[in-house]
Amino acid sequence: MKKSLLALAALTAFAGVASAQSSVTLFGIVDAAARNTKNGNAGTIKSLISGGGNTSRLGFRGIEDLGGGMRAGFWLEGQVDTDTGGTGFNFARRATVSLIGGFGELRLGRDFVPTYSNWGAAEIFGYVGVATTANLRAGFLGQGSIATAVRTNNQIMYFLPAMGGLYGSINVGAGEGTGDKYVGGRLGYAAGPFNVGGAYGKSERGAGEIETMSVTGSFNMGFATLLAGYENSEYTSGATSNDIDLITVAMTMPLGKGTLKAQYTKADSSSANFDATMFGVGYVYNLSKRTSLYTSYGSIDNGGNKTAGGNYTAGSAGPAGMFRGEKSTGYEFGITHTF
Repeated sequence: MKKSLLALAALTAFAGVASAQSSVTLFGIVDAAARNTKNGNAGTIKSLISGGGNTSRLGFRGIEDLGGGMRAGFWLEGQVDTDTGGTGFNFARRATVSLIGGFGELRLGRDFVPTYSNWGAAEIFGYVGVATTANLRAGFLGQGSIATAVRTNNQIMYFLPAMGGLYGSINVGAGEGTGDKYVGGRLGYAAGPFNVGGAYGKSERGAGEIETMSVTGSFNMGFATLLAGYENSEYTSGATSNDIDLITVAMTMPLGKGTLKAQYTKADSSSANFDATMFGVGYVYNLSKRTSLYTSYGSIDNGGNKTAGGNYTAGSAGPAGMFRGEKSTGYEFGITHTF
């Protein structure tokens, strides 16, 4: 009997070690908001939207200890639309497999590009909602059907190991004949209250090409955090050429059981088509560590000559009937739950 108990105890201990060496985690965010936008002469749109504070998502990630300081990992993450349930689930947000060790991390698959990661360091609204800088940035970087403003496919990525406050990555994306070819990198330093970084990326599809560079920084003063970013992107396709400068300054401040946010962004292009200024303000109230309420307001002054239906808008595409240079405003109230 004693031998049986000892054998059972040994087996249980071994199983505990094995499970500690390999783990899989289910995670996600469920977010929905009531939104109101007014787009110049096109009028007002009232809607229930998914992802006003954070993109709703569902994902699986895992890690395996290979021994000798080496680990293998995977990450599969897809978007979920809480307002409609979605038209089909995939892992287009991220689908990667990694090898991690003292050398850093080698990651393969679909993921963020360095230029987005660097810009995101100065973007306080999570690149979603009526107040986000994405309302000015995404339209320009989607020219010529080049889809590398945030992520791209077929990447080989290398991330530096922990070296004090230094961080960085190099990304190469294969075009595979008809897709987006991408090459880029990011280098930064974070220590104490400071975080500064720079990034460069070049995307190609057919005759079209976009080059992007950015510099961002933040400083945590204790009672508030100040952030700033500058990004220049140039698009060329044959005789067509256009470039845009984006400048943003932002602040976050703890207030009560939540966080107050404010951001100003200006877009200035060589052809004046993409000129605009945007102001956004918001507040996130934490009900718990995993659940929060939020509200945001965004206002965009279109100063350029974009044609009807092509103006920048707060939280939605420029609708037909919106005249060039008109103003767009929006506000929303929502809830976010993470698991």
